[in-house]
Amino acid sequence: MATTVLYRPLKKLSQNFLADKRVAARVVSNAELTPNDTVLEPGPGYGSLTRLLEMQAGQVIAVEKDRRLAGHLRSEFANNPKVEVIEGDVLKIPLPPFNKVVGTPPYYLSSKLILFLARKEFEIASLVFQKEFGERLLAEAGTSDYGRLSIAAQRSLAIRPIMSISAAAFRPRPKVDSVLLRISRKEVHTAVNEELFEELVRGLFNQRKRVVRSSFLHFLSQKMGREKARSILETMSLPEKRIFQLSISDLEEINRQLSKALKGQRQTIV
Repeated sequence: MATTVLYRPLKKLSQNFLADKRVAARVVSNAELTPNDTVLEPGPGYGSLTRLLEMQAGQVIAVEKDRRLAGHLRSEFANNPKVEVIEGDVLKIPLPPFNKVVGTPPYYLSSKLILFLARKEFEIASLVFQKEFGERLLAEAGTSDYGRLSIAAQRSLAIRPIMSISAAAFRPRPKVDSVLLRISRKEVHTAVNEELFEELVRGLFNQRKRVVRSSFLHFLSQKMGREKARSILETMSLPEKRIFQLSISDLEEINRQLSKALKGQRQTIV
């Protein structure tokens, strides 16, 4: 599958178009499509994947931010009722219902797209990301790549690497390799104050290498002053770890204890 570049790629939109037929087929097959599926394709570009998707899915919603490419896609699929081309930012515009997500979204969209999926109901996403970004999503507690993104993604999403993809598979060729991921929703069984949890993770991971007790005291002190922070700290049992070693369950337990302590003192930090 050779992708003919009709328009000059825009650096601000991280435009690199998938040109490897074998890889494109794997991206699509990874989604296990049926005629009952409605697929969201973020950043379809010239429509190389769109053509494969419409042959297997019932409906394809192709959302393209680049006005030039959106016009090209409308022309390409003008007589195909299975493909709906929408011009705009996939994260900001109203979208028709969909149950699967397939694509090679531009790299700049990666973090926000993952957070978008963490809030949406869907069955399977088959998406290509920059290799280093994929490593951050999959990172385990205690590793150098583990951080806020890892935690936000892994709490709501089951993520599995499918295959590595060489930079040579794209036109123009990017400077980095990519990875194909299979993503699905998973149940969040631990009830937490979500707003407080996000604030807690953000605050603690600003000092990811400090010990938990020290970082937690610093975080609370900034919110309510050192005296009140110390009084709350005395009511809590904290792991003897460094911040980047905290598992998601560790963080949820800290959040639970903090919520209880704040209620007891009628305090709020968010």
